[in-house]
Amino acid sequence: MKNLLVNLFSIVLLSACVGNAASDKSVELEVLVKSKEIVAKDITRLHEIPTVIIAKECANLSFLLSGTIDKVLVKIGEKVEKGQILLSLYNPNLDPSIANNLAQLESIKVQISQAQRDLLNLKELRKKKSTSRTAYEHKETELKNLQAKEKAIKAQIDLAHANQQESLLRAPFDGVVVSITKQVGEFVSIGQIVAVINQPNIGEIEVNISKQLHNGLQLNQEITGTYENKTVKLRITELSKAADSISHLMKVVLELEQVASDKIGQELIVQFPQIYKNVYQLPLESVIDDGINKPYIFIAKDNIAQKSYIKPLYITKGMIVFTSPDGISDPVVIKGQSKLSTGMRLQQN
Repeated sequence: MKNLLVNLFSIVLLSACVGNAASDKSVELEVLVKSKEIVAKDITRLHEIPTVIIAKECANLSFLLSGTIDKVLVKIGEKVEKGQILLSLYNPNLDPSIANNLAQLESIKVQISQAQRDLLNLKELRKKKSTSRTAYEHKETELKNLQAKEKAIKAQIDLAHANQQESLLRAPFDGVVVSITKQVGEFVSIGQIVAVINQPNIGEIEVNISKQLHNGLQLNQEITGTYENKTVKLRITELSKAADSISHLMKVVLELEQVASDKIGQELIVQFPQIYKNVYQLPLESVIDDGINKPYIFIAKDNIAQKSYIKPLYITKGMIVFTSPDGISDPVVIKGQSKLSTGMRLQQN
């Protein structure tokens, strides 16, 4: 009887221990986590692209003649006015050509004067029938030929004078001399750039961007940028319609809305917006990625942990922006998810 009581006590004690163990296990399965509700929304991301400010009006200047530089009348950085002479060129053929043509012109004038007198005399003789009609017509033709030569020589003289003017390089507009590539005594050929002048009051930038960024832009759209840690405003003035065949990037030209006289040649960071529609945003630590499977988050569906796979878009300031193929309508676990596995019961705080 005593042994029977001992055995019954042992069974009761064992049953109690098993019951307590089962109770403890159920407590362990209920993991304490922190969760939050999230909704899809549109998010704008600013892509910062470094560029260089250039002058909107820029002229590469060259001579239409070949020759030797004989005068440089300005310096780099100097402000100049429209029409001001910057450099001059010496061409040894210009002055002799003008002198030779002027001499020929004087000779032709004398010959024309003589031919006109002869023609008048022949006309009088024709009235008296003292000369033939053929002689008169021959002299008339001679006069016309001399007059044609006179016109040709005058044209040569005008061209030579024009060439003399071309030997003077003038500023096409008010601006600043950016560079001078030739000095006195150096030979230059036709069309060779010898100076560059900018109009500094209006600055612009040219930048090549991806098609994704380009698609969200419009002409005259205002874009912001930073220059020396200060915000500046720009306006889109040109948008390419096709991508470059090599880089596959698309060109955009923007104009500074402020006076740019002190900014030409300086770096400016342009902030191009890209809009992501119907996306989610969470702290980066909310996402789990084992390096093999796709990244995922845990959602609390009826207080049960479930995996939800996501497609990351970008990370910024400790936050991850992503899309979800199935959509997210339940709270997302943002703390304690490292201890979770699918199907575990959650205790949310």
